[in-house]
Amino acid sequence: MKLFSKVLSKLPKRLLGLAVAAIAVVLPVSSIAATSVTLEGSLGVANVTTGETQYKPSANASYDQVVKVQAFYHNREDPNSNKVAENLKVKIDIPTTPGKTQVVKTNIAGDNTNTIAEQVTVNLDRADAYLEYIPGSAVWRHNAGTNEAVNIVDTKISDEVVYGAGGVVVENAKPCFNFAATVTVLARVRVPGIQIDKTVRVKGQPTFVTSNTAKPGETLEYQIAYKNAGNSTHNNVLIRDNLPPKMQYVAGSTKLKNSGGTKAVADGVTTTGIVVGNYTPGGAAYVLFEVKVPAADQLACGMTEFRNVGIAKPEGMNEFYNTAITKVEKECKDVPAYVCETLKIEKTTGRTVKISDFKTSQTNGATFKHVVINWGDNTTPLTTNNAVGQTHTYNADGTFNIVATATFTVDGQEKTAVSEACKAVVTFGTAPATPITPTTLPNTGAGDVIGIFAAVSAAGAVAHRFVLSRKFVA
Repeated sequence: MKLFSKVLSKLPKRLLGLAVAAIAVVLPVSSIAATSVTLEGSLGVANVTTGETQYKPSANASYDQVVKVQAFYHNREDPNSNKVAENLKVKIDIPTTPGKTQVVKTNIAGDNTNTIAEQVTVNLDRADAYLEYIPGSAVWRHNAGTNEAVNIVDTKISDEVVYGAGGVVVENAKPCFNFAATVTVLARVRVPGIQIDKTVRVKGQPTFVTSNTAKPGETLEYQIAYKNAGNSTHNNVLIRDNLPPKMQYVAGSTKLKNSGGTKAVADGVTTTGIVVGNYTPGGAAYVLFEVKVPAADQLACGMTEFRNVGIAKPEGMNEFYNTAITKVEKECKDVPAYVCETLKIEKTTGRTVKISDFKTSQTNGATFKHVVINWGDNTTPLTTNNAVGQTHTYNADGTFNIVATATFTVDGQEKTAVSEACKAVVTFGTAPATPITPTTLPNTGAGDVIGIFAAVSAAGAVAHRFVLSRKFVA
């Protein structure tokens, strides 16, 4: 499924938005599945050495020329749907075996999307030629602004987009063409004119290898082996090493071995590089130097991969690369955890309370030691390692805040923990007195009795007349 016979996108300086809009008219969807977010995308290639300015389904290239591969993707959901392609990952596969026909592939997918699987062809003019990815050339072009205020930027991304088995997660892709994006990489056509090998070993080991393991703080020995495999002399051959971050070059450790023997040379192999001389066809040189692996406190827990790139560049020619990989593992203890989980208080008799439940949680080496119960009444707190069933009697009514502070032993030190779950409130108080109903009227004397009777009778007569009047009016 190819798109580029009708739609061609410009190289670096063309506006991405215009290119995307043009592509959108005819761009087919690759591998659309019944997923929550649908992606569309494509892959194109251009020979930038010959000045091609459009990406196509195929390109022709010869020795030492550079091709540029572009992977395009777009979240084609409605802009107002808020449907984001989560953890969108891009992988570009560049073949490493020689052959006249080189097929470059891409896979683009998110956690909740379909997979875009496309390919392009690079036609070489020699059967012994091959493509070699140029380290550091991967660029992600995307909208760092908003849908309304588009801001197209170019961002360097990890070489793992080519080297890594799964590619590189670049973003959570928003819907709308304004958020369409591309990932481009460069590859150079190689023939066996220069041979370069990069190897490594832990200092003291007998054999150099292309990949190994080391411990934090160990010393590594790197070797860059160069050979003139062509049919002409290479002059002023420059050897350089791209040292991984956190690795430290050991000053004064660089040695050069060639037909003239082995000798120490000046530092600089990991910065500007060192010139190792002129070499006729079949001539070779070896550059050896040492580096220190980062100490454990400079590493993240688990496995860290250090990818070291050796570079050879004869005068008037381009750079040639090879890579050695060292994996360093840092073992980390699980962090001790401890918490006071539960405190339950129940009333028994009088002003007595009892702890009916108490729980703590401790893992990764933390151990429970004891708990201090503060009853909230200014009495001496209770210290115990068996809290359930413990009682306390209050001397007076009131509201009391009970707090349990758990103590743990962590790496030989005492640590305390308290939480809202380990707090309780109890209230004690006297019930209101029941009003006393008199059983006899107070003796107020005969005159007072008659007065009271008369007043009550008069009030009753007035009420009676009022009721009758209401009745007749109705």
